Amino acid sequence: MSVNQYSYLSNTHDLKSLSDWGPFTRDIYALSHITDRKRGLKFDFFFVPGILRRSFFVPETLRECGCSPYEAAPDLSYFSFRQQMEGVDHFYSDSAYANIGPDLWLGRCHFVNNTHELRAASLLAYSRMAPRQDVAAFLPENARFIDALDYEDLTYAYKRFDENLVFAGGKHGEQYYPNTVNGRCLGQPPYHRQLPCFGAVNGDKVSYKIQAQNGDSVIIIRLRIDAGAAAALTADVNGIKQQFQLTGTGNFELLEIYRGQLCGEVTLTIASAADSCGFRMDGIIVGAENLSTASVSFAPIGRAVNPQIQPGTLPNSNIISCEGLQQKYCVWWSREASANRQYWLESLPQLVNYSYGLRQPYYDFFNGPGNEFCSDSYILPIDLPSGESQTVYTLYSTAATAAEAEAMIAAVDKSADNLEKLYQQARRRATIPHGTAAGKGYEFSQQLMAATALTNINFPISTQGKNIRHHVPDKYYNSLYSWDSGFIGLGFLELDKIRAIENLNVYVTDPGAQNSFLFYGTPMPVQIYLYAEIWNRFQDKEMLEFFYPRLLQYYKFLAGHIPSSLYRARKSNLLSCWDYNYNSGGWDDYPPQWYIHKHSLLNNLPAVTTAHTIRFAKILLQAAEELGIDTDKNMLNADIADFSEALQKYSWSEEDAIFSFVEHDEDGNVIGHWLDPDSQVNFNFGMDGTSPLVSGICTADQREKLFNRMMDPKHMWTEIGISTVDKSAPYFRTDGYWNGCVWMPHQWFYWKAALDDNRKDFARKIAETALKLWKNEVDQSRYCFEHFSMSSHRGAGCCHFGGLSSPVLNWYGAYFVPQRFTVGYDCWIKKQTTGTDSAEAELVISGNTGDLTTLLYVAGDGSWSASYNGVEVPCTEGIAGCLEIELPKNSSGKLVIKRS
Repeated sequence: MSVNQYSYLSNTHDLKSLSDWGPFTRDIYALSHITDRKRGLKFDFFFVPGILRRSFFVPETLRECGCSPYEAAPDLSYFSFRQQMEGVDHFYSDSAYANIGPDLWLGRCHFVNNTHELRAASLLAYSRMAPRQDVAAFLPENARFIDALDYEDLTYAYKRFDENLVFAGGKHGEQYYPNTVNGRCLGQPPYHRQLPCFGAVNGDKVSYKIQAQNGDSVIIIRLRIDAGAAAALTADVNGIKQQFQLTGTGNFELLEIYRGQLCGEVTLTIASAADSCGFRMDGIIVGAENLSTASVSFAPIGRAVNPQIQPGTLPNSNIISCEGLQQKYCVWWSREASANRQYWLESLPQLVNYSYGLRQPYYDFFNGPGNEFCSDSYILPIDLPSGESQTVYTLYSTAATAAEAEAMIAAVDKSADNLEKLYQQARRRATIPHGTAAGKGYEFSQQLMAATALTNINFPISTQGKNIRHHVPDKYYNSLYSWDSGFIGLGFLELDKIRAIENLNVYVTDPGAQNSFLFYGTPMPVQIYLYAEIWNRFQDKEMLEFFYPRLLQYYKFLAGHIPSSLYRARKSNLLSCWDYNYNSGGWDDYPPQWYIHKHSLLNNLPAVTTAHTIRFAKILLQAAEELGIDTDKNMLNADIADFSEALQKYSWSEEDAIFSFVEHDEDGNVIGHWLDPDSQVNFNFGMDGTSPLVSGICTADQREKLFNRMMDPKHMWTEIGISTVDKSAPYFRTDGYWNGCVWMPHQWFYWKAALDDNRKDFARKIAETALKLWKNEVDQSRYCFEHFSMSSHRGAGCCHFGGLSSPVLNWYGAYFVPQRFTVGYDCWIKKQTTGTDSAEAELVISGNTGDLTTLLYVAGDGSWSASYNGVEVPCTEGIAGCLEIELPKNSSGKLVIKRS
């Protein structure tokens, strides 16, 4: 039996193909190295450029500070950031990091003076142990700490809705919490519909299998109870029970629960003995008779590791070592530093931005009470006459011993010519767009979008009890985000196949896993669209096969086939995610959604959840047909029929020409269309109301009315794209987050729907409007924003956003990347071949006989013709070099494109 090439992704959510080096830090653009994966520890190395004795420019990620990602290789073996120090590209520095050997990296800070006057710069070359909120345990000899989440079994005394969908893919009861040993504890997961903390209900219990030392043994638990609150718990050690009445202090406390003889494997069960506020348990400490609460202490992990920096034997070098860590680091810089300093602090940006003394090399008294350790090599002055540049190089290595780490750097030819050569070689690995001539003007904004998306990767992020590397929407959003990451994966499809596939894998789980999929934030299943797009791009059958059962499990939860799922809890067959998250379509302040959660009206259901689940089923049917799987077809077809009927019967309003929110009573029966309580008009004039276009279940009349609404400037069309809310609605406003703004993600859905419905002019208008808007903003600000204001036409929100903004990469690829096929939802590409003078594709196109769909193909310059099954079909250019080809639905066959 052959092994699937993607089997290495089973039972993991980490980005496995990446190295332990990369831009993994949340607050600073830096080169990071993961030094302890289990504890989530890493070291950061980065440049802080400055204007001589005036200002330093910390490359912060969380605010607009003139620093932006500029270039990146898909495997992150090279990446760079530009720091504006005066104007835009007048006086700036480029900080680049390049892998030049195993555990050996080159840093390059390049200053450029494009002004008409002399400029003088300075540079801080930093080494930092990235800050953590975790603590480390100091235990007596032979004692050990067991994480509270490493339980054998956990049982709640009441039925919970998260049996198969725990928040963030965690274990039952898992909560991220500061001042814990691994950054998480057994406690209260942060759900929208808040569930009680563990132990809050009498009878909650958790059990462990512990290997005890033979003889006298002691067991201590570390737990936290809210200040002033009372709790009662029972500890059962091999049948010996003790009950404890506790009053909380609000801090983690140690409680000895057993002292006596133990031998071999021990069963420990901890249970709540009364209803209370519950408790958070960090872990269990097991040891011999010398163990006591007085012999145990906890300290911030940075202080516990206690980094030490000493001068290396190489000129201009340092050696970094830490207690309890295997790796040693060697850092070398190409210019002699005026000072080498090290200090503890609470916030590096705050120190650098507001400490006058840091600018002076003879000041070195920066130690504070914080837990962030930094070391800097201060290089100054760096003189730059008008029109000239200067470069500082650094080298970073890690090995088991200091001597080995130094030897790696000693072996490098450290001449400026050789280091520049190594940099230029690495830089060629970066993703730089090169499309047709028609797309030339968009290339710079595409480059920055690609670099931003690729470098938005953080470590550690915890899921399934492990620390992983994860592509985040923006460095600010330091966690898993379900629908954002689906769009990140779609963007990566334009940059690197493996990046897209590994991103998809983060959010699916192996068949039979506790969690049906990884859920965080909006549970819109963008992953199924990524799955279909990967197939249509590469026709990779092993990919299709590997992810099919995982996505089928995901689907079954959404469609209500997994018993614990509450998606299908109402009698209408309309679906809802309200029990799991407040956000149905990612549109945080979409008016009816906002009103629902303000007034707890959870029986009013949107159209969008059902609409996307229908398309989910249709894509699974396409994949099942390709894979020869028949077992799921009856279920999928039945669901499509039931969900389609529900939308048409209960949600469609002929009077309003929109799909409505549907109000249900407490028993799940339909009441009717939900009206805005204030104006008494339909409450769904906006993107939720048009969302069934994505599902492909609308009649021709409905499609005409919905598309007309989106194309009409009096309703949803604006100068910068499609408004989330119809401008004519009484609940439209201009000061909202989504309401009154234009975002990219749903425009991608409607762009695909327009192609699917052969509305090529509207599809092109969506794409061109977005690309021009994006180019205008990036050219001016050098930032990649979340969304765009309909008032200012400028970007807003997070400034380094690679999540929901990534469709701009897809639109550029669809219209400007040579030899690229792009299709609507109903078109399945079974095979394709492309060349400079011809292209062929074997297609299966679902849908209704008589309907047409548009296929895009970027052929390039020249005259072209197209035939389908030997019959010529309409083939025109809307954008120079990009063919728009009309094809019949409910058909299959071969498309042939030839240069005329």
